[in-house]
Amino acid sequence: MTNSINPSDYADIGLRVNNGPVQREIKKELGQADFLALLTTQLANQDPLAPTDSKEFISQMTQFASLDAEQSMVNQLTELSTALTSNQALQASALVGRNVLIDGNESYLHEGGVIAGQLNLDATTTNIRFEVRDQSGQTVRSIAVGTQEAGDLDFIWDGNNDLGERMPPGVYTVAAFGQVGGASEQLRTSVIARVESVNLGGADGQIVLNLAGLGQIGFNDVKEIG
Repeated sequence: MTNSINPSDYADIGLRVNNGPVQREIKKELGQADFLALLTTQLANQDPLAPTDSKEFISQMTQFASLDAEQSMVNQLTELSTALTSNQALQASALVGRNVLIDGNESYLHEGGVIAGQLNLDATTTNIRFEVRDQSGQTVRSIAVGTQEAGDLDFIWDGNNDLGERMPPGVYTVAAFGQVGGASEQLRTSVIARVESVNLGGADGQIVLNLAGLGQIGFNDVKEIG
């Protein structure tokens, strides 16, 4: 005779029959608690006649603690990098429509605007002069400054040529020359440019600024924000 068991019989004594497949959570990584559980099990089941050397356990615990600390540091650095990138992106987006100072001698003359920048002098310089050149290389304006001590000297070009005529919008080069220790040389300049837009996905994750008439420049290459 076959006895059949009704699930309600189990319910009467507080049990429940589960006819479905058993679902088990599978961990892909072992955490610190898992490691300690394995270590405890290993200690409890070791051969009492040949116990494992305690130095080996200490070595295992040290290695795991070191690995756990390194992983924690990596996670913290990743979070910090993400936060810095987000903060940098917010700063860069706020630059749209503003002026920035960058190394170089090319700048864009806007309609009714001016070109300005700095002359970067490493030492006292005599006979300083500026030459403003158009895209064909023709000098349209010459400005004599004289002698200046070491430091940053601000300059501005009003957009007019030597005859007082207004020059058309476009890219112009500001070349500066002077004498340092009796030798003539071209001097380092920085120019002011306007930010038109910002790219957040540049090479190596770098934020890129699109400058009016001048193309792109990395956010980290900005010397000063106007």
